[in-house]
Amino acid sequence: MSPSVSAVTPQYGKADTPDRPAASPLERGQRWIEEFIMRPHERINREGAVCPFVESSMKAQSFRIEEWRVDPDIDAEGMVGLVRRMAEAFETTRWEGRNRVLHTLVLVLTGLPEESHRLLDEAHALAKPELVGRGLMLAQFHPDCDERAARNPEFEVSRSPVPMLAMRWMAFHDVLFLGSDPEWFAAYEERYGGRHERGSVADPMFAEAFAEARDKWGTT
Repeated sequence: MSPSVSAVTPQYGKADTPDRPAASPLERGQRWIEEFIMRPHERINREGAVCPFVESSMKAQSFRIEEWRVDPDIDAEGMVGLVRRMAEAFETTRWEGRNRVLHTLVLVLTGLPEESHRLLDEAHALAKPELVGRGLMLAQFHPDCDERAARNPEFEVSRSPVPMLAMRWMAFHDVLFLGSDPEWFAAYEERYGGRHERGSVADPMFAEAFAEARDKWGTT
């Protein structure tokens, strides 16, 4: 399962035409990022793009999208191993941009049967404690993904046309995803607790999520 690396800067305005061959999985992943992730959506319940950081990441030359082929017989343990290799690749990449928060690695996984898409969900759950302890955040995307938007639990925001994984460093807004576990929250509080204590939080949703987690788990 050695990765087939093909770093690409996504291009805007790409579309299939009668004289152009069918899009590859990498191209389909790029297009989904460009046409969905980087654009506003009424169901996201806030202004701005579905992910407001991708465009900034690209402008900072800190966005990489690669194609990794996997064994079609891979199991959950094997997928966790792939995630660990992804983390190693992420941490050792020489990023052009200096702002670590914008560093983003996206993998388009090829060779994975449709019935194995669930392995991305399982690997995400299994690897999350280890990754959060390293200050890393992982997201999974595939056609049947049940992950919901933080501000709209009815919006299945992570349903992509091809299976993908995305990794970045922990960011301030991740309190929305890390408050449900004491160790995850401790890792978040170590990095961003001071900012909350100073009251420099523009979005009340972040402040409320932090206060609720601290009430539940205490100060770490």
